[in-house]
Amino acid sequence: METVKEFVERIRRADILVGIPSYNNESTIQNVVSQVGEGLAIYFPDRRGAIIVSDGNSLDSTRDTAASTPLPKDVELLVTTYEGTAGKGSAIKLVFELARRLGSQEVAMVDSDLRSIIPEWVHLLVKPLIKGFGFVAPRYLRYKHDGTITNQIAYPMTTALYGVGVRQPIGGDFGLSRTLVDLMLESPLWATPYTPRFGIDISITHTALANKLPVAEALLGAKVHDVKDPTRHLAPMFRQVVGALFNAMSLYAYVWKPIKGFRETKVFKGQIEPTPPEPFKVDYQAAFAAYTKGVRDHASTIARVLPDELVETAIKCTKDQTPISARDWAKISFHFAKSWISSAENQKEDIIEAYRILWMGRVANHVRDTLNLSDEEAESITRRDAETFVDQKDYLLSIWEDRR
Repeated sequence: METVKEFVERIRRADILVGIPSYNNESTIQNVVSQVGEGLAIYFPDRRGAIIVSDGNSLDSTRDTAASTPLPKDVELLVTTYEGTAGKGSAIKLVFELARRLGSQEVAMVDSDLRSIIPEWVHLLVKPLIKGFGFVAPRYLRYKHDGTITNQIAYPMTTALYGVGVRQPIGGDFGLSRTLVDLMLESPLWATPYTPRFGIDISITHTALANKLPVAEALLGAKVHDVKDPTRHLAPMFRQVVGALFNAMSLYAYVWKPIKGFRETKVFKGQIEPTPPEPFKVDYQAAFAAYTKGVRDHASTIARVLPDELVETAIKCTKDQTPISARDWAKISFHFAKSWISSAENQKEDIIEAYRILWMGRVANHVRDTLNLSDEEAESITRRDAETFVDQKDYLLSIWEDRR
């Protein structure tokens, strides 16, 4: 395969660069590369486009499969492996570095496990950048039980902090201006253990918002990808996303503290048909069981982080599955953020793990309470929950400077 140096010397520049971080995605990678290539050729024929598959040393045939994908004329492809910390963030950092070397003004990122991507995704992620936006986040139609870290933490926390309703701040499919790429390459967040891994998406979003770049959203229809049951699959991702969120929250406190209320973003819409997202089953009883055990196992950390009334709320949920209200969940989240930021390094992982346990209870409540609701009805609840976080921001400010 062509080396990075050979690729850069051969093509010299790429106006638009699309990065695809990958690891063991042999069943989906060819379709993703093909759809991206078609999107570049159809929608941006007068701009030179290139695709970078940044792979984490896959153990299957991901790299060979990607490299053999037929592409339209003049769309360049590099399949390579990144160096450094194993993780999605490191894969994306290589794409950013190549964007700088190739003089790319627009950069898009898409996930390698996508089954629903079509060429128009490239158009919707890149077009707003050409129009002057600095960051384009995805907006999907998602099944009501998909995106549990997004719905319960990343979306409401981000909305409350920066006053911008970015619905999918860790969606994985983004558009970045050259300005944002440069900000990310210089960011101190890379020095943490989270941003080089699954914390990259929230790091990008918070960097864009903290630097007050113009933000848009791209309506991409249903996102069909490899779904993950929060009761079994999401623990490592949770720790990395939340750690990155709390780090960014600390770094950019001077930006978000004065912000009140929130506003929606401009949404770019194409011709994508609104097909229903694929449903899947979440074992909420297993989530309740894990929550109940976890609250006992992490009782000392929970008691240290939360005031007595919120400890009682958490315990009551273990006894009779009483829902943790959105108001209490916002307060719990704010306390954990403050405690994590002010704690010694050797305590941080215990705090995140205790927060993950409480999140499991919140997710279990939400899944049970929305079983008989439509996706649209469940989405309305998620939006109201985010508004509750916004309404509780004064509570966050009241506890922020208390480092006890």
